[in-house]
Amino acid sequence: MIRTIFFDLGNVLVTVNKEFAIRELAKLPGISLPLVRQIADSQLEMDFEQGLLSIDEYMEKLYRDYGISEQITVESLIDIWQKPFELMPEVCRLLPVLKTQVKLVLLSNTNDLHIRAVRKKTAILDKFDDLVLSYQVKVRKPDEAIYNKALSVAKSCPEECLFIDDLIENVMAARQVGIRSHQYKTIQELHVFLEESGLVLN
Repeated sequence: MIRTIFFDLGNVLVTVNKEFAIRELAKLPGISLPLVRQIADSQLEMDFEQGLLSIDEYMEKLYRDYGISEQITVESLIDIWQKPFELMPEVCRLLPVLKTQVKLVLLSNTNDLHIRAVRKKTAILDKFDDLVLSYQVKVRKPDEAIYNKALSVAKSCPEECLFIDDLIENVMAARQVGIRSHQYKTIQELHVFLEESGLVLN
């Protein structure tokens, strides 16, 4: 019997138009498009997503290592990062239906800045019973440790759980831990996966 469903955030529950955000960031004073791309692909971003840096430490590195103006604040970045996040309504509509049957846990590679932006724009995170976020647990998918952490938070065995993610490497890693997993591509395929797993959608 399924007791818990783990959902990814980006491109499952919300779209993430990263290119749009990069171009918006490049409009800030003193920042060029090549610099934004350099930062986006840097170890700094990986460390921030893995919780190795607090948001204050992250900002300090932007100022010191990349010459970003201190006029650019956390709030100004949050305002920009709200823009590329848009709810995926067909999936989001399933959450209240599923929540009457199972525990819902968000399992996401993300950082403090992005979560603050999502919270400012939408209440989608409040639909979940628990959040397992890479920057808080200090490990990222597809590392096995983050799935074990999620299982511990959910107080569920692998065979009692489902996992939905848009990236095949994360799906395969969850399967290695014993969690029945689905790569999200279409809402129709997701409906089939959930119904075949014993969930009622109507």
